[in-house]
Parts: sequence; structure tokens; C-alpha cells
Amino acid sequence: MFVEIIDVIISGMINGSVYALMAVGLTLIYGVSKAFNFAYGSFYSMGGYLAWMIFSVAVINSYFIIFILSIPVLLVLGYLIEKVLVAPLRKRDDWEIKVMMITLGLALLLDNSYQVLFGARMKSLPSILEGSLEIGEFILAYQDIVIFILSIGGILLFRWFLNNTRTGMSVRAVAQNPAGAQIVGIPKEFVFSATFAISTVMVGTGGILLAQKYFVTPTGGWDILVKAWVITAFGGMGSIKGSLYAAFILGMLEAFVGWYFGMTWVLIALFAVLLTTLAIRPQGLMGKWG
Repeated sequence: MFVEIIDVIISGMINGSVYALMAVGLTLIYGVSKAFNFAYGSFYSMGGYLAWMIFSVAVINSYFIIFILSIPVLLVLGYLIEKVLVAPLRKRDDWEIKVMMITLGLALLLDNSYQVLFGARMKSLPSILEGSLEIGEFILAYQDIVIFILSIGGILLFRWFLNNTRTGMSVRAVAQNPAGAQIVGIPKEFVFSATFAISTVMVGTGGILLAQKYFVTPTGGWDILVKAWVITAFGGMGSIKGSLYAAFILGMLEAFVGWYFGMTWVLIALFAVLLTTLAIRPQGLMGKWG
């Protein structure tokens, strides 16, 4: 029993680290633009399928090369999608609602495109590192260790980017005061596009990492979108620190509920915790009143 509980805790920590990486990207978009991206889950699938194509078509077995090739593609695609579909809407009234509608349409378009291009069958990727670490009765797969390290590393890299680069500080400025940032010469339109592109990389990277543990399917991104949204709302809309705490809390909750009650109860439990939290603290764990 004790060994099973430890395994569940480890599983929750690993999933929570990847959820944190992806939820921070969604929080970043909302914090800067105050608009919700419904295509976020489809970008998760995009990362998984992109890695699968590199692995299967190009026959490249090195995950280092897969990341080197995938990240620039995700960055460029995210930037172009924002420029072509989202940026023109910001000149209109109630553009946040229009962005939600167009990204919903984009999600449906991408999901159906995945099904046409790759078929409805599930795709999988090999482990990033074979073998396992055995400590007494505990067995921890090297793959899970690498996933955890890469996820935490991605979050720390993102934090360094926000605090130590000109673009990162511009993102923070626009999130805090868009009008003031524009007055002092910060290119707000570029910041919006860069934010969208960076978030696409973060969720796409999460798709590559989780594709080793779970299958990639054309509509698999909706589950990730729901979880990322729950984490974002639970932590506080626009609060990156809140999203990090919420990701690990809900990752642990998911692991224990799935272990004890079954995976069909996971989303029910997540929404129950979210609704209870919002009833007590409407702004989320670390959100602030707007």
C-alpha cells in the first residue's frame, strides 16, 4: 500500500510538472491579451504529431534533434497564426470575444486536418530514455525522470526569459499596463504575437513529452485544453505563480483520484475542486481583483 501511494505521488508530480509548463503558456496569453485561446489543445496535438513525423518519416531517433527541429517550427507557426488570424481582430470592438470564436474554429480545423493527414489511429513515440531506477521496492522509469527535469527546466528558462531579456520585460509591462507600455514605446503588437508564439512552443513541447506516456490522437488536445483552463482558473486568471501551484495540486489530485476511483472520475473531481475554490475565493488561489 505504501509503495503504491509513493508511486501515485511520483506520477502526480511528473504530470503536474508538464501541466505546469502548458498551463503557464495559457496563463501568459490571457495575462497579456485578456483573450482565451480555444486552439491551445490543438497546438498540444501539433507538437505530438510533429515529433511523430520527425521520428517516423525522417527516421530520427534522437530526442535532442527532435526538439531542435520542432521548437522553431512551433514558434514560427504560432507567430504566423497570431499575425494572420488574431492580430486583425484587435482593431475591432469586443475583439476578445471574436478571438475566442476564431480560435474555436481553428481548433476544429486543425483537429479535422490531423484526422485526414494522420488517420484516426493513435500514434505513439518511444521512450526518451529506456530503463528504470530501482531503490528497494520503488521503481522509477528514467523516462519519467527526464520528463520531470525537462518540464521544470522549461519553466525555469521561461522565468529567466521574463526577468532577464528585453522581450520578456516587455511582455511583463504589457501584461501590467498595455496603455502605459505603448506610451513608453514598447511594441505592443509584437509582444502579442511573441506571447502567442511562445505559448505555442510551451504547449507543443508538453505534447512531445506526454506523447511518450500517452497516445497522440486528432482530438486529444481537448482534454489538455480543459485541464489547462481548470489550472489557469484555479490558480488565478493571469497569475503565472498561481498556475504553477495549481498545476502540481491538480496533478496530484488527478493521480490519487485516478488510482482510487478510476480515470473516469478525474475531470469530475477537478471541476468539483475548481468550483469549490471559486465559490470561496472567486479570484483563484493567487489571482487579483481586476
